[in-house]
Amino acid sequence: MTNMNLVFFIINLGVIALCGVFAAVVPALTRRSYLFGVKIPMEQRAGPEAKRLIWRYIAICGLSVAAIAALNAVQYVFFPERTLVAMLYYPLLIIPMQMAAYVPNWRAALRLKEERGWQVSEAAFAETGSSFSRGNLQALPWVWYVASLAVILAGLVAALVRYPSLPEIIPTHFDINMEPDAWAPKSLGIVLAIPLINLATLLIMFVTGVMFVRAKLQIDPQKPALSFAQHRAYRKLMGHAMGSLTFSIALMMALVELPTVFEGFSIPFWIVIALILLPTAGLIGVVVYAGQGGCKLKPKVIETGESPALTGRPGAPGRSDDRYWALGMFYHNREDPAIVVEDRFGSNLGFNYARRPVQVGLGIFLALFAAGYAWLTVLLWNLG
Repeated sequence: MTNMNLVFFIINLGVIALCGVFAAVVPALTRRSYLFGVKIPMEQRAGPEAKRLIWRYIAICGLSVAAIAALNAVQYVFFPERTLVAMLYYPLLIIPMQMAAYVPNWRAALRLKEERGWQVSEAAFAETGSSFSRGNLQALPWVWYVASLAVILAGLVAALVRYPSLPEIIPTHFDINMEPDAWAPKSLGIVLAIPLINLATLLIMFVTGVMFVRAKLQIDPQKPALSFAQHRAYRKLMGHAMGSLTFSIALMMALVELPTVFEGFSIPFWIVIALILLPTAGLIGVVVYAGQGGCKLKPKVIETGESPALTGRPGAPGRSDDRYWALGMFYHNREDPAIVVEDRFGSNLGFNYARRPVQVGLGIFLALFAAGYAWLTVLLWNLG
């Protein structure tokens, strides 16, 4: 495991650096009408006060990432056998790191808005209602998800067909050269674990893709045709980026399963890493290139008979009110029927946390997440 621990250490450093850089550039991806979750006049985003807050946020992110990387190095020097377990938790440290950089600037942005007396329209965006504007499942890049399901089913069938002929002791872990270094008694639970996890991952990615396609658009009423075109281009780019990541995850996990099912089968470790890093980098590249809702894109504007300016309706009361956004990030408005909304910080979608389906779904997700992390922690600790 020594060589693998070094690989895991390097991967940890790469993940920490990647997450840190992405966290630092989030203000540049957010719509110019928001400053750390606070609604401001768009022209004020380029002012010296706003720039000062953004640079302070970037500096705190940089220092925090350096501290996490140093912690990673200390752990590897003194407890190298726990490097695999540490892979689970270093990315989670990015979350409190980003909040430590974000929250003081959110408070400063609120004070700045109040002190300067900045006024903003309560209906800065129109919300589309038609299926044409909103998007439907035909817009989902189905080829990626169908191909992913085919790969997973092939792996599941191969595991079931091969199971009777497998030896009583089978490999369960492999080193950097993909040579087995841990074994366990044969069982359906072990043989089918990766295909079933793969299937669950596909379901999560598919639901995420559907939510992204079906989310209502927020159209700038001052430039409705351009805003609508930007949204459509953004959804197309993000749809394929998310779909390719889904397929890469399915293929990677299927390849990792093969050495257990087919004795003597080997695959270069760099292929496994590349199948995750390349599409992830592509997804991040699309987010950075496009900005929130595609606001940085410059697509060709085509006037249609179903213009968002005609089919749209004003956004729900409160959507533009800072009071309904806890920490400028978490939307909660009982009067708003929407479940999925556009975030105020970053380029992703968020939820209306006042809605019961969101509360129930969040509770289930957190419970499953905690249980899954506990199970993986114990499993990887024993492997170490």
